[in-house]
Formats: sequence, structure tokens, C-alpha cells
Amino acid sequence: MAAGNAVENLQEETTCAVCLDFFRDPVMLLDCGHNFCRRCLDRCSAGAAGAGSCPQCRSPFPTDGFRPNRQLANVVAAVQELATPAAEELCQRHRQPLTLFCRRDRILLCVACTQHRAHPAVPLEEAAREYRSRVDTQKRKLLAALEGLRRALGKQESRFLTSLGRLRRGLEEQRRGEAAELARLRRRRTELQAKCRQTDRDLLRDAQITLSRCTEWRAQPSLPPPPSLEAELEDFVLKTNMLAEAVKQFKDILGCSLEEDSGRYRRATVTLDPATAHPQILVSADGRTAERRESPPAPLPSGTERFESLCCVLGRQGFAGGRHRWAVEVRPGPDWALGVAREFVSRKGCFGLSPQRGVWAVGQWLGQLQALTWPSPTPLPHGHVPRRIEVDLDYAGGRVAFRDGDSESEIFAFPPAAFAGERLRPLLWLGEGPALLTLCP
Repeated sequence: MAAGNAVENLQEETTCAVCLDFFRDPVMLLDCGHNFCRRCLDRCSAGAAGAGSCPQCRSPFPTDGFRPNRQLANVVAAVQELATPAAEELCQRHRQPLTLFCRRDRILLCVACTQHRAHPAVPLEEAAREYRSRVDTQKRKLLAALEGLRRALGKQESRFLTSLGRLRRGLEEQRRGEAAELARLRRRRTELQAKCRQTDRDLLRDAQITLSRCTEWRAQPSLPPPPSLEAELEDFVLKTNMLAEAVKQFKDILGCSLEEDSGRYRRATVTLDPATAHPQILVSADGRTAERRESPPAPLPSGTERFESLCCVLGRQGFAGGRHRWAVEVRPGPDWALGVAREFVSRKGCFGLSPQRGVWAVGQWLGQLQALTWPSPTPLPHGHVPRRIEVDLDYAGGRVAFRDGDSESEIFAFPPAAFAGERLRPLLWLGEGPALLTLCP
């Protein structure tokens, strides 16, 4: 009778709560510890978006919140053997009831089986208790691990919120500081504008009065300087320092220079764009050097920006106005060319570099310095190939010119062109051999 109750209890423990049949491919939910058939659990959570709920306790669980329960599958197999009809519950060899469970072979035995062969067998009730104990132990371990994970996530969230708050406060303090600095610069600009509005007569009169008072004081060296004169000198020095500092800060903030105010060219910082480089051109990490190589170590991604036939590369910066100047260092050796190109110059096909193709450049071909004009290049009567060539771009005037970076003498100037509002970008072309061009900082 006790054996029958044990079999019934085991059969109940190995029955799925959804299909009310023995577990098939059982899985265990990590959050609540309930077990179901894998197919039954999939059917119950089929309509859920991203998560399901336990069919037994309705606790939510993520789509990957369960694990296969192989021990339960083994016990189900054993219970299925126990739950077979009465004719099969007898040992086929000794015709005695199967009341023992072999831990090693995981089969049911009768008492006579253990007498003829050594088996690590235990009663079925004890095997069921051991199984329940192992399941409960694993469940407790899983729950403890989940609780530890929740606590760790909570601590991480707390630290993240604290760091976010510090960052927000730091940004707010920086914003207030920048606003105060901007207000101070505006006040200094107003003072500078007021000083610039003074006429030459007023400036000379103030200087004459100050020099006259200094002369009178020096004529009587035994007397201390008048308090008013000393205060005026201190105020004059203070204002002079303030004006000098304001002028320097205005140059840095507004990005202008005295050369721009007088209509001269502004020095531009130019780097190369690797996305436009021909596969045989290697661009350095700082974007300033282009070197010819035989073939890339791995195929480069193709795109509309990359040159496919001409061994060219464009600069990252584009110019749609103003006057700009940059320099390129030229190494003795193979052929090369440098200049500017339109933003949408063709990247496909092989063609000559000329203004008709949207390129204004000079270069070296067979040891001769040439301007790449149309319909044929123009040889330049330059005594030697310069070590450093400067490119001068006057966008509004439509002028592209080239100078010797050392002697400042002009090499060549293209006729005025209409750029029609299209951006111009620096261009380098490398010929055959180990060519190397470097943009000067």
C-alpha cells in the first residue's frame, strides 16, 4: 500500500499542470521554480510580446527565463516505468514487485535482483525524497542567485544615478561660468568700441596731458608723485592690459585675425578624408600624410565617396567662401599633384585633372613641374621643385594660386573661375612608386 502511495505521489510530481500528462522535455522557470513541458510553455507564452506569465502562479518571466530540467526528465522516465500496468510492474526475470531504484543504472529492481548482483538500490519512497530534495536545493540556489543579481543591478543603478547627477551639476556650473565669461567679454567689447570711437585729437590730448604731468613730477624728484597722477597711471596700465587681453580673447573666440581684417588669406587647418582615398592610398592616423602603396591588406568598403580609378584623396574640410591658405610638404621622388576640387567631382572612371573636370592643381610629371590646365598641362619655368607648396584659395574672387612655401614667390595662378556656390575641398594625387605628400600643420 505504501509503495502504491509513493508511485501516486511521484506520478503527481511528474505531471504537467497544463496538459495533465507526464512531462515531455521539461523546463523549469527560474523566477518561481515551476516546471512545465517545453511545448506547453511555448503555447502559453505565444501571444506575449517579449515576456510571458507562469501558467500556475501567473508570475511574469522573460523569454529566456527558463532552463531545461534534465533531472526531472530522468525521474519522469523512471516514474513512467513505475506507472505501467500491473502486469508490467513485476520483474520480468524474478516475477516479483519492483520496489527498489538503482542509483547507478537508474532502473527499477526487485529484491531478488539485488541478491544476485550488487546494486546501489534504495526504496522508491527514498528515491522520490532525494529527488525532491535535489530539486528544492537547486531551486534555492537559483533564487539566491537571482536575488544577488537584483541587488547588484540595484547598486549599479544607484551609482549610475549618482554619477548622472554629478555630471548634470557640473554641466550646469560650466554653463553658468560660460555665461558669466560671455557677459564679461561683452563688457570689454563695449569698452574697446568706445575707445575706438575716440578721435585722434582726443587720444593725443589725453596722452599730452599725461606726459606733461609726468614731466612736471620728474623735474622735482624730491617730491613724491601726486596721488592723482599715480592713480591715473595705474588706471592707464590696467586699462591697457585689459584691452590687450580682450583683443586676444576676441581673436580666439571669433576665429578671426588681423590678416582677415585687412583682406589677406587666413591659414586653414586641413586633414585628409580616408573615406575618399583610392584603395592604393594609405592615410595616416592624424589625417595629414598620404602614401602610395601596392595594395591594401584587406578589401576596403566601396562607396560613392571613394576614388576607384584615379589615385586621389580629398580633404575633410570644405570651403564655400572667404580666403584660405594651406601648405603641402613635397618629398623628392615620383609624380604627384595637389590643389582643390569641387565637392562633387567624379570618383569613377579615369580622366585628366583640369578645371573642366572641376580640379585646379599643379604637380610634377616626369620631373617637370606643371600646371594641370586644359586642354594640355602648362610647364612651369620654376628652377627647382619646391620643398613646400602653399595653396591660396580666394572663393569670392574665383582665384586658385600656388606659392613656394619657402621663398613666397608665386608658382602659378589659374584664371578666375565661377564656383557657383559649390564647396571646394583640398585634393592630392599620387603617381606610381612610393609617393608621399604631407599636409603641413
